[in-house]
Amino acid sequence: MKKKIELGTALFFIFAAIMVSCIVTYMYMAHMVERTTGKSEIFEKLSQVYQVINNRYIGDFDDDEAMDSLLSGYVDGIDRYGVYLNKANYLDFKNDLEGKQSGIGATLKYMASSGYMKVTKVKDGSPCALAGMQAGDVICKVNDADLSTMSYTEAAKRLKANIGAELKIGYQRGEESLTATVVVQQYKENTVVSRLMIDKIGYIAISSFDTNTAADFKAAVKELKDKGVTNLIFDVRNNTGGSLTAVTEILDYILPEGTLCTVKEKNGEETVYSSKEDCLKGKFAVLINGSTYSGGELFAAALRDFEYGTLIGTVTYGKGMAQEVIPLGDDTALYLSTSLYNPPNGVNYDGKGVAPHKEVALTIDQENRFYELTYEEDLQLQAAVEALK
Repeated sequence: MKKKIELGTALFFIFAAIMVSCIVTYMYMAHMVERTTGKSEIFEKLSQVYQVINNRYIGDFDDDEAMDSLLSGYVDGIDRYGVYLNKANYLDFKNDLEGKQSGIGATLKYMASSGYMKVTKVKDGSPCALAGMQAGDVICKVNDADLSTMSYTEAAKRLKANIGAELKIGYQRGEESLTATVVVQQYKENTVVSRLMIDKIGYIAISSFDTNTAADFKAAVKELKDKGVTNLIFDVRNNTGGSLTAVTEILDYILPEGTLCTVKEKNGEETVYSSKEDCLKGKFAVLINGSTYSGGELFAAALRDFEYGTLIGTVTYGKGMAQEVIPLGDDTALYLSTSLYNPPNGVNYDGKGVAPHKEVALTIDQENRFYELTYEEDLQLQAAVEALK
């Protein structure tokens, strides 16, 4: 009798265990179905749209281009800083980060009144710079074709060519008509430009942060110090950001010991970037504006928090998120916001920007002609000089 009771008890517990396992499995599967239902509806909707287009759309379309547009739109709808990088864009992105670019090296603005293209910026070290072109030049002809007779799209296309192609560019500089032969090629953009100013003040502009920027910055400082410079202006107006490693290396070179930046991941993990004791001596001013972006903002915020420089200009853009390039295995990638980077004081500025100590604004016309401004027109630069005198 005793053995029979033990067997029954054992069977009961086995049955109970099976029931519990079934319930847990059911609950887990129900949870997974609930989580994936919305996603399956997305794919069903996409399939439905594809079938309608494939059956009814009267024009031609390229499946690869359509998929690129789809993925780009999906990422853009989630992450305001994120980008889907197709094969061509991924290669361009890697070259940009290494300081390598290709083309003529000019930023252009279409002039609707005349149909011509105005050069708003010539990148240092670019084919346009080597050919002697400057910001403010107005391109009228490309290979003897008059740009005023064509649309913006066609005019822009005329200025794009394969590496090695020669473009004969006719342009106006004031009242003077000039011609330059520009060879489309890959070039290394100089992200650091420096010059000696008055009263032992040096000027260093940083347009972005790439793998060469830190070394170029240190070389510029040394050159200015050798000329007797004691105080420095750091210009990060229109700085587009770039490599966090480059930013922190430069900050470590400038600032004394302390926390430079804290990067916080989605899972709560934090990485702290710190500076060593060695630092630059002197007084510093930092020029910022509404187009100071990402790494440029971190640079300015760090000097502010260390009380190591006077910020002059206008409130920055407000991008306090760090992006990571995540390869997708087919020569494409996602450029996705994966962390926050906080300045030394720990207060993130995403969506708020970094405010100057002294607000000095340029007019809209001066902003549009930024790279053409003379010292007499650049009120922000004048204010920085006065702050360091």
